[in-house]
Amino acid sequence: MVLGAGSLVALDGVPRWEEDLFELLNQGSDGAEWVLWAPMQVGSLFGPVVVGALTWWRWRKWRPSGGSVVAGVVAWQVAKIIKNAVARGRPFELVDGFNRRVGTPMEGLGYVSGHSAVAFALASVCSPYLGRRGRAGAFALATLVGFSRIQVSAHLPLDVLGGAALGYGLGNLWNLAVGVPERSDAVDPGRRSLE
Repeated sequence: MVLGAGSLVALDGVPRWEEDLFELLNQGSDGAEWVLWAPMQVGSLFGPVVVGALTWWRWRKWRPSGGSVVAGVVAWQVAKIIKNAVARGRPFELVDGFNRRVGTPMEGLGYVSGHSAVAFALASVCSPYLGRRGRAGAFALATLVGFSRIQVSAHLPLDVLGGAALGYGLGNLWNLAVGVPERSDAVDPGRRSLE
């Protein structure tokens, strides 16, 4: 529903509330993009491969490892399809006075954010295997990826929200298709460090 509603709004351009929110979130000191660069890579196309390898190393379970790769790569590709269908530009085309920073893309399309889609797909796939704090951390990292895309003027807030909805849905679709452990079995009792 969020993805569909966001797409309809994005087709009409940039509403004033979104432009105001973008200006608020896009503020901040120059140089923050250097700090945000590393976590932002979780949402890149390399993120699913790295997270898939880490989850295999950590749990030796194919569902979170395979799901990280499959859902993450599918999220990236579906985001491209949606971008072409909606055809909404990036902030440099749509918003006056945006902050151009290192890493600000000056080409391509905005809605939806592929980085947000990948990050939320990864968090969703892995969440059943994490304790409470681990789940909170995974979704906090995914949210940071989305915020970083706004901060570097790559995306508007609705782009990030649409990407998050897409990734969250795809991650949960993977978990529904392959099954997940019961909540009491989610964390190995001998390895409570992720909780």
